Amino acid sequence: MKQMKFSELIQNLRHGMNDDVIAFVIAVSRFDFAFKKAGGFFTRPYGTTPDVDWQHHVPNAFAGFETKCEDLRSTEFFLRPPREFKRVDGVAEFTQQPAALSDTKSIFWAIWTLRKNLMHGTKGKLFSRDHILVRDANVVLERAFQFCQDSDDLHLLSVAEIMQKVESEVLEDEGE
Repeated sequence: MKQMKFSELIQNLRHGMNDDVIAFVIAVSRFDFAFKKAGGFFTRPYGTTPDVDWQHHVPNAFAGFETKCEDLRSTEFFLRPPREFKRVDGVAEFTQQPAALSDTKSIFWAIWTLRKNLMHGTKGKLFSRDHILVRDANVVLERAFQFCQDSDDLHLLSVAEIMQKVESEVLEDEGE
């Protein structure tokens, strides 16, 4: 096997990373950061790190969000959501295709699953389905942000506010 320079490796990883993929990664990261910073019912109550519970706590905060996505039910993201990549009997493989997205919980879990697959997956060429899933997921994330902005819930309003803030020196970790 030919030895590859690090710069060649990075160039290979960039293959297929279009603006939609970059926007998706940024948006999910921004939501994750805002949920952690807002705290409260977004994060798991155990452990020392503020891990966001995308499977239970986040969807509970967005009660009724699925109605904001009714017109998306025929998209690839809703009809054939991303499958989880798990270790089964010692072998890493994709799980069975989940059911079509029908509620807020399944919508947010599909967003997080897509994020995990992109961040922890092959990091190589993205297939056309990956691009379609990302494009559809970006529409959902945009609506989730708007849902936060329009909410009467102080936690969701806080999330929107945190997401809108430009990082300042106050948030920077100066390593001290």
